Amino acid sequence: MTTEPGSEPSPRPARSKGLLWSVVLLVLVAAGLLWGASALVWMEQRFRTPFGTEVSAGITGEDIRPELVPMALAALAAVAAVLATGGWLRRVVGALIAVAGAVLGWRVFQQFGFGWFATGSAGGVPPGSTPIGEMVSRPYGLLLMAAGALLLFVAGALVAFRAGRMPAMGAKYSAPGAAKQKSHDPDRQMWNDLDAGRDPTDEQDR
Repeated sequence: MTTEPGSEPSPRPARSKGLLWSVVLLVLVAAGLLWGASALVWMEQRFRTPFGTEVSAGITGEDIRPELVPMALAALAAVAAVLATGGWLRRVVGALIAVAGAVLGWRVFQQFGFGWFATGSAGGVPPGSTPIGEMVSRPYGLLLMAAGALLLFVAGALVAFRAGRMPAMGAKYSAPGAAKQKSHDPDRQMWNDLDAGRDPTDEQDR
């Protein structure tokens, strides 16, 4: 790093644990929202049974959008991946999280734009029951899905573009002195720095 005479070198941007944990919180909340969306009733229909009584039957988000539960579980796995990785690998994880959020967002758009609420059938209805009126849509589950998709996209974008500002959590579990070891091969040392989440061009780390 070169500096002009009489001037101080510009400080290196500090790594922020707060940014890392904010991303983790966003992904965890997104997973909870997706899980909740899968359990809520998205469509409801009333029926008159052969015995003259009326019953309500609903279709849950898991019935309409079966990918909600797997995506919620994948989001939990993504938390571990973000914490365990560093450098370029963490950026790849962030990009995958952002793509997952974008795909879910597109599913939400399809649900709103193409009237997919009209699909599906209510279960648990006694045979011979007659539907009463039209099937009613409940938007709360879809709104939770939209919120979860947005949080995943934001969290993934933060990881992909700001991974250099996040500390590598796995480094603190290394053997004592392992983080201080340097390779005599410049190319190998560059990859070591990238894997550890350090900037290989920053002389202050050397």
